[in-house]
Amino acid sequence: MSLRKGIIAGTITLFIAAVSSVSYGQASQGELCKKMWDNFQGMRAMTGLSAASDEQFGKFAGFAKSIIADTNTSTEKFASDKNYKVLNGEVLYHSGEIDKAAGSKDLEEIQVQFRRLTIACRNCHKIYKSELKLVP
Repeated sequence: MSLRKGIIAGTITLFIAAVSSVSYGQASQGELCKKMWDNFQGMRAMTGLSAASDEQFGKFAGFAKSIIADTNTSTEKFASDKNYKVLNGEVLYHSGEIDKAAGSKDLEEIQVQFRRLTIACRNCHKIYKSELKLVP
């Protein structure tokens, strides 16, 4: 009888673990930051341009939208403090402005907002590394 109860308890535990992992699903904070970093680097490779093509403006918009989506996922899925909420707000704002500027083909505004996005990302990483939290 004890073995049977152990098997049932183990099955229930595994089921709960599976359900909770599916509900959180997406990724860890570190994986989201890595994905945003890849998009950030994609934009960085094009920020020195003196002129941009329609394809490049499309890439800027795509990278910005991806960063916005990942930042929203991070905000919804992970516990955060006031600093993180403010920094996420800055990332959302500057990424949104990059998307708007790409839509209006304003390369100078993209570059200005990219510099501000760089500062927001750098501040987040400095704060959380210095406090030994797990944001890369």
